[in-house]
Amino acid sequence: MPHRQNALFSRLITHALILSALLIATSLFTGCQRWRDRNKPIPKPTITAPRISNDIPTPLRGTIGAEAVITGTERTLVSGIGFVVGLNGTGGLTIPEQYAAHLERQMGLNGIGIGNDQGNNAVSGRTPSELMRDPNTAAVIVQAAIPPGAREGESFDLYVRAINATSLEGGRLWSTELRIGPPSAFGDPQARIIGDAKGPIFLNPFAEPGGQYDGVTRDIGRILDGGVVTFPTKVEIILNNPSHQRARQIVSAINTAFPMPPGEREPTARGKDESLILVQIPSKYLDDRAHFLDLLSHITIDQSYPEIYSRKYAQTLISQPYLAGDMSLCLEALGDRALPFISDLYDHPEAGPRLGALRAGAALGDARVVQHLRSIALDTESKFRTDAIALMSQIDNSILVDTTLRNLLDSSQLTVRVEAYEQLMDRALRARRKRLAQVLASNNDGLLVSSSQVEALSRAYVPPDRLRGVSRVLVEDSFFLDIIPYGEPLIYITQQNEPRIALFGEQLNLTKPLLASAWSDRLMLIAEDYSSPVRLYYRDDQTRTTSTMNEVPESLPELIELMAHAPTPEDPRPGLGFSYAQVVGALYQISEDKGVNASFTTEQDRLLAELLGAVRSEEIAIRPESAQSDEVLVPIDDPTNPVVGENEAVRRERRTLLVPVVRTDAIDEPSESSQSDEPPAREE
Repeated sequence: MPHRQNALFSRLITHALILSALLIATSLFTGCQRWRDRNKPIPKPTITAPRISNDIPTPLRGTIGAEAVITGTERTLVSGIGFVVGLNGTGGLTIPEQYAAHLERQMGLNGIGIGNDQGNNAVSGRTPSELMRDPNTAAVIVQAAIPPGAREGESFDLYVRAINATSLEGGRLWSTELRIGPPSAFGDPQARIIGDAKGPIFLNPFAEPGGQYDGVTRDIGRILDGGVVTFPTKVEIILNNPSHQRARQIVSAINTAFPMPPGEREPTARGKDESLILVQIPSKYLDDRAHFLDLLSHITIDQSYPEIYSRKYAQTLISQPYLAGDMSLCLEALGDRALPFISDLYDHPEAGPRLGALRAGAALGDARVVQHLRSIALDTESKFRTDAIALMSQIDNSILVDTTLRNLLDSSQLTVRVEAYEQLMDRALRARRKRLAQVLASNNDGLLVSSSQVEALSRAYVPPDRLRGVSRVLVEDSFFLDIIPYGEPLIYITQQNEPRIALFGEQLNLTKPLLASAWSDRLMLIAEDYSSPVRLYYRDDQTRTTSTMNEVPESLPELIELMAHAPTPEDPRPGLGFSYAQVVGALYQISEDKGVNASFTTEQDRLLAELLGAVRSEEIAIRPESAQSDEVLVPIDDPTNPVVGENEAVRRERRTLLVPVVRTDAIDEPSESSQSDEPPAREE
């Protein structure tokens, strides 16, 4: 019995020891686990970006515009504070302090000061403050709207407003930095410099040189092609839902639609990361950026089955004609493989599908569209005549297109006539460019010639040919003179980009007997009868000299060249040395006095409308360096508002806003209608 009790007691002790060991082991394990847990890094919360889905029509799903946002599609407003020289005693008034300090600093950086006493020019040995008090100088506000995707070296028009001058006549702008946003003086926050501005100022061509009381604004002007892009503007695609695979597909789709042509350094699209794609506008579309950006958003990302998508888009053209514009762009973006499905709709009975198909076909170079578009262009009742002319003109090497455009130069509808001229001259330039490239390449033993060199040579001179008949010459390196020997006599003036004077009609000559005067009789043309030569008298109030010519050319093109030519020792031919604006003003007065049997009309002004469009509101977004950077909003002044702190004398002299479109007694505030063509008149 004692033995059993001892055995039982031993088992109890053993069980207790085992239980104690288990408890100790469990405690140690738990403690270690807690110690390890305490030393684990605290997990960060996972942030999942919400998937973004654009609310778009079903047929547009799968396009770039449905899955991404395209930025940089608007014009960039740039401004600067500049200095103008060469005035005629109309400047030198008081300059607000912030502008004066800015100009003094800029001049000092450029080496202008009393210590610079080299040469006999007007700047030598003069301080910046002395220059700013000179009555032949002025401070100005310079503004411009740089187009989207602008490349370094591209040119653009400038809008110039005087700060301390009553007139900018005769002025030339010194090189001026252009920054994004409003004008910024010394001490203000400075935005990025993306442009440079300089050149002669172009005033309202209807202004009387030296005049002060004819109701025409002279303290506002422009510089045609005077701006140069120094830092390119960006067009970027930002994916709604970042994905490396989708970004690669989009890049591939874009470069398939717009392959890199010879001479380009970079492809159209380059992927930056999973959400950002950089886009370069191809040189082919630099004159039509808006169309390229529209195409970009309508590119089908999946390029595996273009025929399937072509059929789908063509069917949508018919079933949903309100999407005709979108479907036309989608089909164009697919390229030549869409043509079999497009061509079936060229004669569709409904206007929407028919015009959408014709637009895509013309853009793809399908010659079959010519007959259909020609019918629309010749239809005097159609409201799509100018559209048809522009579309038809995209088809190269078509004699039918050239002859149709030439016939439309006789149209009694001004908008049709001008559109036909613009497109015919553009076709002549393209043909000239192609011939020059071939000639230059053969003369250079097959070496590639820069596109800019070919472009410059082709635009300077276009000889007439039997097919198109139009021609162009560069007059005094100042403006182009285009001759269009068809239709009723017409003088057509352009006032943006390249300055041009276009003369319509055969043998435009001065009429006799003749008595035509301009600018308070300071310019006079006289011929007593049909047999008398045309005499010219001109008094230059700026130089206080008088010119008398006993016989001048009666041919209007020759007279224009005489007015523009400035005699030099190298070329002593007689001339008056008129600026482009003065030549235009003289032609207008001659036309008004019936000195030439020709109508007179001017191109609509787009520069101010572009500036107002770039402003958009009282704020402008300063573009960030990257898609991840914050945008900075700064206030922007309206280009039509007075300059802040400008001299009171300038305010008293300002009467109207410069919009030199058509000479009128009163000029309304600019509106959206200023950007559109005149309503088409019914052709007789």
